[in-house]
Amino acid sequence: MAEWLKAPDSKSGIRETVSGVRIFSPPQIILNNMNIPKAVGILSQIFENNKDKRICVVGASCSGKSTLLKYFPDAIDMDDLLFGSIGKGISPLLLDDEVRYVCGPWDEKVGEFMIRRSRELITIKPGSPIFGTIVFPSDLIVEICVPDDILHERICERNSSREDVIKMRDQIRSEIDNSGIEKIVVENV
Repeated sequence: MAEWLKAPDSKSGIRETVSGVRIFSPPQIILNNMNIPKAVGILSQIFENNKDKRICVVGASCSGKSTLLKYFPDAIDMDDLLFGSIGKGISPLLLDDEVRYVCGPWDEKVGEFMIRRSRELITIKPGSPIFGTIVFPSDLIVEICVPDDILHERICERNSSREDVIKMRDQIRSEIDNSGIEKIVVENV
């Protein structure tokens, strides 16, 4: 968990440290705000109760992973690692040819390639959950899902392919079922 009080005080610029006091991450501090997704509170509790485990948070496109990820500073976005993030100063792990291949239309071969290559490049560490679309070797899987009507709305808003999103969701669920890893389902509405 981040210790937010070790950052400089915004008014004085003086570092503030409170000895022997545990400071919780922002999601646990601001959950009374009505704009916070309910899934944030559920994930906060899961992460707190399993901080010694390698946690893989998965869901298809349009399930809200990126929105939820913003509330967890210790969590990692699989896409940032694979494709890089200029804003976060992260260089891509995938090669340019690999990026072009996986960013085309989704099919089973693309899914198989992404699973294999991602697992070669990324390892989950306890205390740093990874959010993405790949089921990584881990101690706990958290599946983010949304009801079909909400999923349909999000697909339309993003101009995504319903067929691709459903194929991805089915692939993820198959990977979870075949993994033998403990799973928790969190509905993100």
